[in-house]
Amino acid sequence: MNEQKPTRNRSRIATSQHRNVKLLLVALTSLLVVGVAGGIAIATSHSRLARGQRDAATTTTTTIAPWNVPANETSTPVVLAPGGAAGGSGNYNAVDCVSTSECVAVGGNGSLHGVAGYSTSSGGSWSSGTVVPGLPDLEALNCTSANDCVAVGAGAVAVTRDGGSNWIARSIPSSNTTLLGVSCASSEHCVSVGVSPGATGPYQGQLLVSSNGGNTWSVPTISASLGPLGSVDCPSSIFCVAVGASILVSNNGGATWTNRPVNGGTGVLRFVSCASSSTCVAIGPNPAVAQDPSASAFAVETSDGGASWNPVVMPPGTADVYALTCAGTRCYASGESTAGDSAVVAVSGDGGASWSVDSTLKPSLDEVSAMSCSSATDCLFIGRTGKSPSTVASTNGTASPGYPVPAPVRARDGAQ
Repeated sequence: MNEQKPTRNRSRIATSQHRNVKLLLVALTSLLVVGVAGGIAIATSHSRLARGQRDAATTTTTTIAPWNVPANETSTPVVLAPGGAAGGSGNYNAVDCVSTSECVAVGGNGSLHGVAGYSTSSGGSWSSGTVVPGLPDLEALNCTSANDCVAVGAGAVAVTRDGGSNWIARSIPSSNTTLLGVSCASSEHCVSVGVSPGATGPYQGQLLVSSNGGNTWSVPTISASLGPLGSVDCPSSIFCVAVGASILVSNNGGATWTNRPVNGGTGVLRFVSCASSSTCVAIGPNPAVAQDPSASAFAVETSDGGASWNPVVMPPGTADVYALTCAGTRCYASGESTAGDSAVVAVSGDGGASWSVDSTLKPSLDEVSAMSCSSATDCLFIGRTGKSPSTVASTNGTASPGYPVPAPVRARDGAQ
């Protein structure tokens, strides 16, 4: 079940009460960030990119405190997701189901320490995995079998060889890096993407590759500086797609990457999923939702192996959709509720070329941080209802009542 397993990674900015850094910014939202003397100016544009240019828009600029580069990986910026873990309140940030019954999930607790859980009952009940004490919050996950999974996060990589029961921490070569996405085309070959502080701005993109199942990692040769990256999918050991502030395609397993433009332009993309080595779709939230709740998410697709990309029309009211998964040619996208209702679910039956909102499938979650489908009709959604982490299973297009998640994720008052 390792094909079409998109990474579960996030795009919302969060603050940590335990660090001096007050703005933890990643440009995986549609924010334009520029450095200024004595601080950082954030200009938020409320229009959508079209034909490579930005239309006229109302822009508000705010100056905040200067950015301080973390000294080491233990103080790596924490880049969290809507519906994900946050200071004082934990949650699962990523999930991967390798069968209709077996699922693994990772995230963070109230202290933003990494947690993991596994289920053999389609998410109906969970057991807590054992992780290294103090492991940072985990943001993304990919399993290549019922036993082997790789999780990545804030300066961290963790691997399990027993289905999520025990996790071993692994080091990465790039310091101060928050990894937001991971995809393993096989039990050996993995690619991870993320962000790290850079000389040209608060964040720059990061790419890592592994040829031994996530035990060790190296940095591939990149011809130019990268914008922030938030998701990667490798449907084969050769072909990989990474998205974020740009679209990167590799046809040699991640050794080299080529930047691909979008015909007509697009906004920042948050997740990518490939139904095959030729068909992929990527999606990202639209900040115009702040003024227009009926706005649509950004989405693009390719049907020629990433050589060309074209915009996809998303249904109205999907602007806060940012999580994505595909099982074969059937894809699901979800995210945050925009109208005080449960999170919207968009469905595609043609690999992401066209979408519609499925009102019968709405999970009883206010926010969906990730989902995983073991088949075209069996999916598990994870996220939060109110302030309570929860999971929801969907079988044959019908969402079940929510299930609670393991106790460590529900840590309160910053307790481990």
